[in-house]
Amino acid sequence: MKAQRSRHFGRIGIAVVGCVGLVLALAGALAIRAFAVQAPPLVVLDDPAQTNERSYVDLPSFAASRANTGVAIHDIEDTRLLDAVKDVGFSFIRTDLFWEAVQAPDGWHFEKFDTLVANLAQRKLGALFILGYKHYVFSPDQPPTTTNQLKAFYSYVSESVRRYSGADVKFEVWNEENDAVYWLAPPSPSAYRNLLITAVKAARAANPKAMIATGGVQEMDLGFVQSVGDISSTTLRGPDAVSVHAYRQQYPETVFSDYRTLRKDLAGYRNSPAIWTTEWSYPSYGYVYVAKIGDGHSPRALALQAKYTVRRFLVDWIAGVGLTAYYDMRDDGKDPMNREHNFGLLDANNNKLPAYNASKYLFSFTANIASAKYFIDESGKYVVLKLATTTGASKYVVWAYGDRNVLNLDASHLPERATITDMYGRVLKAPANGVLAVPETRGPIFVTV
Repeated sequence: MKAQRSRHFGRIGIAVVGCVGLVLALAGALAIRAFAVQAPPLVVLDDPAQTNERSYVDLPSFAASRANTGVAIHDIEDTRLLDAVKDVGFSFIRTDLFWEAVQAPDGWHFEKFDTLVANLAQRKLGALFILGYKHYVFSPDQPPTTTNQLKAFYSYVSESVRRYSGADVKFEVWNEENDAVYWLAPPSPSAYRNLLITAVKAARAANPKAMIATGGVQEMDLGFVQSVGDISSTTLRGPDAVSVHAYRQQYPETVFSDYRTLRKDLAGYRNSPAIWTTEWSYPSYGYVYVAKIGDGHSPRALALQAKYTVRRFLVDWIAGVGLTAYYDMRDDGKDPMNREHNFGLLDANNNKLPAYNASKYLFSFTANIASAKYFIDESGKYVVLKLATTTGASKYVVWAYGDRNVLNLDASHLPERATITDMYGRVLKAPANGVLAVPETRGPIFVTV
């Protein structure tokens, strides 16, 4: 991003020339006026009277990324949970297809997963199945690494992919293989590479059209991804995607630089796989952004979680990841001071949390989008997303990020029919001077013209 700033007070003109590692066409314009350095930027949405304008960047993958957004679940037999998944607006669920659960000494037992896939199909939902882990007969208490263990794992992958070849099912090979707890041994890029080659070969043989990805590495461990490397060859088409888990203590917008780095690395692969973010969210307890609260059930912590949740989705859609999955649909317990019990959109009693309601509004607001473009000021730390709907309406999502940052929206230029809401859909009214403050603490605001 290059910028030319005036040394005097007044308007500033900046042209955006790059974004998120993609070569994108520039289109549209965003007029922004800023005053003294200490004052927040004043944003004027597409005011034709402005001559100094900032350019939007086209987002050709925005709608596809949004449409390929799912959520993790654990209880695969709870159809009410699937109803909630559909209600929010997700398109698939992510869950484990446990090796031990489907292969027994007397044969294969996929019945529970068959029922799950059927229940998902009734709701027009898909599945992302995680392939793993140990097996009490073939690979007890350890990942498959020996020749015989890998041969058995090949059979499990082959049978799984073949069984769901006609369903809306994708696959992921293992989960957080860069972590000793999930790998069931000290992490080993070479051992995982052998497992990945085995699994991809099995999947391609069972169904050449199957979509299969690497396991999501914990906390965007790009070093581990690089060590595993590209498994494609003249005889094997590698995975369709490389999966990451983008958990971080920092605010969501920091992921843009990680995606740029990863996308640059993957561009050198023989088949240039997509990026899948198969887990990412912010718990309401145990992270820096809620550290001063100390209670994951407090209204303040839950409101902060909702704000980060909405922005987490938006940045992935802007970045154009091929698939993204939230973790998770429901809290795994009731302890307000246990981090693992405070990731859900629902609490443990199935009550809708603020992040549920905010996510549902976001999906509703971004439905039926014909085109998308955006502007980001990485020094001023704010974003303007512009959407054109299939019916011809213009919509905007505007937000500040980073602690204590704020922008001002000049709503006086908006037509009378325009509506402004907060991230829950509640209508906001601009003050008499027509300037609406949008601090980071408020979360994104939504404008329909």
